[in-house]
Amino acid sequence: MLYTWLFATAATLLTFVILLVLARWLGSTQLSQLTFFNWVAGAALGNLAANMMSTTSVRQWTFGLYTLALFTATAVVASAISLKNRTFRRVTNGEPVVLIHKGEIVRSNLARARMNVDLLTMLLREKGYFSYQDISYGILEPSGNLSILPLQETQSVSKADLAYGPDLSESGQGPYMELVVDGEVDHDKLRESGRDVEWLEREIRQRGGEGLADVMYLAVNVEGDVVADLSRRKPRRADGPGEDI
Repeated sequence: MLYTWLFATAATLLTFVILLVLARWLGSTQLSQLTFFNWVAGAALGNLAANMMSTTSVRQWTFGLYTLALFTATAVVASAISLKNRTFRRVTNGEPVVLIHKGEIVRSNLARARMNVDLLTMLLREKGYFSYQDISYGILEPSGNLSILPLQETQSVSKADLAYGPDLSESGQGPYMELVVDGEVDHDKLRESGRDVEWLEREIRQRGGEGLADVMYLAVNVEGDVVADLSRRKPRRADGPGEDI
């Protein structure tokens, strides 16, 4: 009986220390950016650690340690992939969703986010707003937070902005379609814009780039105006992050 109590005490303390080390390995984003992926990883780690603390033999505890370390390593690898692959990042972390557009609720996006009006108004009250008609744009972030832009603000992000990119032009020709982000081409938007890879490569070369690996951001609007940032490999220029054309 005494051995059981001593083993449980040692297993609990040692598991606690190991869990702290593995949590540090995962990084601070586990706490600061609680996305769906982070939530699943944290819940699974806690469950595996709890199983380790409830074991009654060294063999069971060692096996639990192996599964805990393996899961942590998998989470770290997945986080590294999400940093380099935008498609994987969108699948694991999700994308922002516009719920309020210029004082009106976007019903289709509300259903997409699996929210109702009562929950939305509650989130607005937590931000200090008691009517969604006072909001220019309300955006549900992947972390579950609601970002608010009041009507009196001049800066705006619309539903079309999130689909095609913000209106970065000086004369306001309309929203831009993001064709390349962090070196990756969105082929669906490229086809929707009526352009092809050859056009994209030509635009990159005209701006001094050698290929997609140089492109941090490239977008085009309905007027054919292009905004590009080719600073992904090259050092940033002193006069700005990229070229606005």
